[in-house]
Formats: sequence, C-alpha cells, structure tokens
Amino acid sequence: MAAATSLTARVSAGHRALGIGSLCLAAAHLLVLAVLPHTLWWTLALLAMAVWCVKCSWCVLRGGSPMSLLVMSALMGASHVAMVIGMPWFTGHHGAHAGHGTHHAPVMLGIAAAEFLVMFGAAWLSRHTAGSVPRRADQPDSSEPAALPA
Repeated sequence: MAAATSLTARVSAGHRALGIGSLCLAAAHLLVLAVLPHTLWWTLALLAMAVWCVKCSWCVLRGGSPMSLLVMSALMGASHVAMVIGMPWFTGHHGAHAGHGTHHAPVMLGIAAAEFLVMFGAAWLSRHTAGSVPRRADQPDSSEPAALPA
C-alpha cells in the first residue's frame, strides 16, 4: 500500500488526468465493439486499438512519457477520419457490405475528436513536463552556455 501511495504522489495530476481519459477512450472502443456489429477484421482491429490504447494509457498513468500516447492517438484519430470519409484502404468500413451503415459515422467522428483531444493533451503534458525531468549528475545543464574549446 505504501508503494502505491508513493507512486501516486510522484505522478502529476496531468499524467493522472490524461491516463484516465485515455483509458476511458479505450473503454469507448470496447463499447462500440459490443454495441455495433463489425466483421471479424474490424473486430480484431478494434481490439488491437483498445489494447494499444490501454498500454499507452497505463504507461502515462504511472508517470511515463506521454509521447507513445501522442503517436497512438494521432494515428487512431486519423484512422477514424479515414474510415468515415472512405480513404482507399478503409473503404469497406462504411460500404454497402459493411456490418453497419452511415449512422455510425457521427460516433466515429466523435471518437476521432476524442483521440485528437488526447493527442493534444499528450503534447501539452510532454511540453509541460519537459523542463521538470531530473537530469543526471553527469549531464550538462542545458541552461548554461557550452564551454568553448581552448
């Protein structure tokens, strides 16, 4: 219990908020999977997205770098938009043979917007915490000018 308390104390509020928010987004992917019918291919793709989201979220929730979450959410948001507008390799998702019709597009755009919100949150957190990363004793302080060679 003491280890969990000390870990929680070290993790910033930004890490906690971003980690919890992105875990909720992973749950939203699972909810969409449960509520709307999908082909086997799209079911596996949604499961992979949810697992990737949980992995990155858990890392951030424990105080890790938000960069993997930033990349993941940018790719997922772009993928959702591509599925809605029918980019070449995503055309089957809303086609006539798809498991669901165009009524699913607003849900996907909402998830894409949430993915982009997570992406911007990860970018903000990355920038906000960049100066607070402790440096090792053998690393030079970047705020001091470099010594010129003699």
